[in-house]
Amino acid sequence: MIEMMLLGFLMDGEKTGYEIKKYMENSTDFFFNTGFSSIYPKFKKMEKDSLVEVTEKIKNGKLNKVYILTDKGEKTFLEWLQSKPHISRIRDEALLKVFFFDHLDQDEIRNQLKDYLEDIKDQVSTLQNIQERFASGKIPPWKMETLAFGIRYYTFLEQSFTEMLTQNDLKEI
Repeated sequence: MIEMMLLGFLMDGEKTGYEIKKYMENSTDFFFNTGFSSIYPKFKKMEKDSLVEVTEKIKNGKLNKVYILTDKGEKTFLEWLQSKPHISRIRDEALLKVFFFDHLDQDEIRNQLKDYLEDIKDQVSTLQNIQERFASGKIPPWKMETLAFGIRYYTFLEQSFTEMLTQNDLKEI
C-alpha cells in the first residue's frame, strides 16, 4: 500500500522523498500514516523493480535524490487504482481499551473517555482548518472528498464517545 501511495504522489511529477513526506503530512497521513523510515526502503525496492528512476538534482542549494515515475510505475499504479478496494479492518486502540473497560473503575473510564474526546475534537479542528485553507485553491475534488470524509469520521467518533459518556452516566465526576 505504501508503494501505491508513493507512486500516486509521483503521478503529479517528480519529487524528493522529503517533498512527498511534506505532501503526506497535510493529506494521506490522516488516514494512512507513513514515516520516513518506511518511505526510503520502499523507494529502493521500487527502483529495483523499475517502477521509479532516481536522479540527483540540486534543490535549494542541496543535492537531493529525485524520484521519477517510469511507464511501468504508472501502469502499476493505474492497475491498482482501477482494482476493487478491500474493506479495511478497524485497528483502533481506543476501541480496544473500551472493550476492556470493565477492568477499570468509573472515574478512570470517565477520564479516559474525556481525554480521548479532547484529542478527537482537536483532530476535527485541524482537519477543518486544512479544509478552510484549501477551499478556494485548485485542489482536485477527490482529494477534498477525502478531507471531508476525515471530518465526518472524526465527528462520528466524537458523537459515539460522547454517547458512551452519557449513556453510562459518566458525564460528571
